[in-house]
Amino acid sequence: MKSLPNNNEPLELSINKQYYVIDALYLTEIKSEFLKANILPKDIRNEVFPYTDTPFALYKPNESTFYINQIIKVDYDEVVLEDFSFFSTDTGLIVFITEDILVEFLKDFNYEDLVDSENELIDEKYWKQLVRKFDTTDVGLILADVNSENDFDGSGTYRVI
Repeated sequence: MKSLPNNNEPLELSINKQYYVIDALYLTEIKSEFLKANILPKDIRNEVFPYTDTPFALYKPNESTFYINQIIKVDYDEVVLEDFSFFSTDTGLIVFITEDILVEFLKDFNYEDLVDSENELIDEKYWKQLVRKFDTTDVGLILADVNSENDFDGSGTYRVI
């Protein structure tokens, strides 16, 4: 998976793995809970995000190529709570991360470092350093683009199809 797709380039994913699709800022909440007990909560969705119906999506790709237009904006009344393909974002900065590396990723992840850049929205140097020990298809980052032709244009509720 490319770390920061430009011009809506597709991402490369592993077909046999399940991904969290989550706002980068929300990872801070999961990390905080992890650090309290040095273990992830059994039910991240309800234990870490009790007041949010769609804190992240779970996505298992059928194909190795993921196109940004597979993220569709939805109205909240379209959300099906038992369907984990829906997610919310406040920042428009989304991380795709496989379940099997989540704990290892969280150990080094710092949201403030990720967005601390003098002239860009993302500190790409920090991101590249953070993900260098993982397979390229295990973790990736997507930044919403208000100027794109895709639905993924910023904060809101979305569905991964």
